[in-house]
Parts: sequence; C-alpha cells; structure tokens
Amino acid sequence: MKNCLMKKLLNPLKDIVKLSSLFFFLFIFKTFAQTDELKEIGFEKIELKSKSDTIVFIKSINKENKPKPVILFLQGSLPLPIVFKDEDGIFVSLPFKTTDYLSEYNLILISRKGIPFIGEFQEHSRGYKDKNGNVPIEYIKNDNLTYRTNQASEVVNFLYTQKWVDKKAIYIIGHSEGYRVAANVANKNKKIAKLVCLSADPFNRAAEEVLKIRIESFEKNTDSISQHTIESLTTDYLNIKNIAEYKSDFELYNWASYDEKLIYEIFKDVKIPILVAYGTNDLAAVHNDLLPFILKGKKDFFVKVYPDYDHNFFKNEYDKEGKFLEKSYNWDIVFSDIVNWLQKKKENKER
Repeated sequence: MKNCLMKKLLNPLKDIVKLSSLFFFLFIFKTFAQTDELKEIGFEKIELKSKSDTIVFIKSINKENKPKPVILFLQGSLPLPIVFKDEDGIFVSLPFKTTDYLSEYNLILISRKGIPFIGEFQEHSRGYKDKNGNVPIEYIKNDNLTYRTNQASEVVNFLYTQKWVDKKAIYIIGHSEGYRVAANVANKNKKIAKLVCLSADPFNRAAEEVLKIRIESFEKNTDSISQHTIESLTTDYLNIKNIAEYKSDFELYNWASYDEKLIYEIFKDVKIPILVAYGTNDLAAVHNDLLPFILKGKKDFFVKVYPDYDHNFFKNEYDKEGKFLEKSYNWDIVFSDIVNWLQKKKENKER
C-alpha cells in the first residue's frame, strides 16, 4: 500500500494549505475492469448509470462481502480527480491513511462531475484543467449544492441495497464545501446514521466572507470601505428567493445554492447524531464557536475543537526559541478521533 504522507506535506493536494433526490433515478450497477494497481491499494471503481446521469465512485474492496459500516467522505470545492498516478503508481485522494480502516469499513469517495477519474499527479494536483487550460464546463455546471446533494444521496441509496453494507451504520463526513453537502444529504436522506462536518462556516459562504472582511478592516483601518462591501454581501444574500431562477448562469447558481441555506438551521432539523470538528487556526470555521449557543439543548450534537490546527489540520511547529520548524500533518489524528466517535453508542458532550 502506498504511503502518501510525504506527498501530503509536499504539494497542494496533500498540503492543501497551498492548496431531485432523483426519486425515479433507475440505476444500472456496473463494476469496471480494475487495474491491478487499484486493487492493490484496496479499492475498486463503481459506476451508477441512468438515462440522465452517470455517477462514478470508488469503494474499498470488501473481500468477505460481509456487512460493514460505510464511511462516505465528501471533499471540498477543488476540481480534483479522486485517484492520482505518479512515478510510484496510483493512490486515492483521501486525506487520511486508508490502510488503518480497510478491514473494518467500506470507504467511499465520489468523483466530481466532469473531472477525470484518474489524474496525473504533477499536472492535476492543484486542480484539473483540460488541454486548453480550462476547468471543464461539465464540472462548473454541476458544482452546486443541489447536484452534489443529489449525487451523494443516490450513492447512499445504492449502498443501502448492498449485502456488504451495514444498513444501520452508513456515516457521512464532509470537509470544507463537503461540510455543507453532508449536512444537506443527512437532512434529506434518512438512511444516514451519523453526520460529521469539518472545517467550514455553519452559516454560509457569505457569512464567512463578512467575517474575513471585518477582521481585515480591523488590521488595515478600512471600516468605511469594508462596511460597504459587507452591506453588499448581506443584501445579495437577503435577495436570494428562488435559486431555480439562476440555473441559466452556472456560477450564479453555484453561489446561490450554497448561500441560500444556513447550515446551522439544517442542524436543527437533522435527527441523527452530529459531530462538528474544526481547527482554531481556520478563519473559515470560526463561527462554529457559536454553535453551542445557537443549538443549546439539541440532543446528540457534539463539537470537537483542535487548537492551532488550520483548515486542513496542519499545525505550525516551533522550537523552544519560537523559531518555525515545519507544518505537521494531523489529518490522521483527526480522522482517528472521528472514527472513535462514530463507534460510540452513548456519548457525553465534547468541548
């Protein structure tokens, strides 16, 4: 099994700092002929087809074909392939060591619409672009909360029908943009057993941007200019009425689909256990500090905070004199904590 930790530290994919449900969707299940390399790293490719769409994802190989819990991981907003190849072979773009979980879980990762399943690592790890240097239009058209929610929900529906899935233990984890998608899926699809949301604003993108602008105004003493921008952002959000009106403009629809919903309102409606985890050195996640106040009294809601971790759970390490040494990679620590939480049946509040 390829150990990708060094790549995580040395490039934008791994060092990411630089870095309707369709109810009448008739699927045809097809397993592609797998490359030996993909099998060797413990995964296989699956395609779900209908007349109107094709959904591609990878799943960890379940040799015993016995029911096991599912971890469906939803990535953030970058147009990345879900499998990469380089001079050493191929590896999946999950940010944690998959070898630690292959025996106990079915790991699922969905390919982004319009992005090739496999990408060349050196060329595409900053985000896939076609030969003309453009992000594929098929990705742009489907890079919205509506499509991503439907896509993930249909994968869940498929998984629920499989003998190798423990139907009582289908878990969904979303990171960054995936935070919002995962929350939306869990609210719509009752087959989800637990929800984990990582590293995003629990309001919406507009609120995240307002916070960034306000903090910048403190540092640069630009309150008047900043206030004008904040009012504009706020007005844009308040004017979102029916996002279907924006469908002819893909980028506008993307924006409206994610800004229309305040995720903490979705949390109020979700009936299953929820874990929100984030680093304190992540400006995009600061508003999560307010969730215990907003959701006071909500049962089965838990918060896990990681001091000094950033958006992708890197941490600046210093020597005794305070000199910067390196960024430590802590996704494996965070994911281990998540799995421990998923395995618990009764819990106490975490803070």
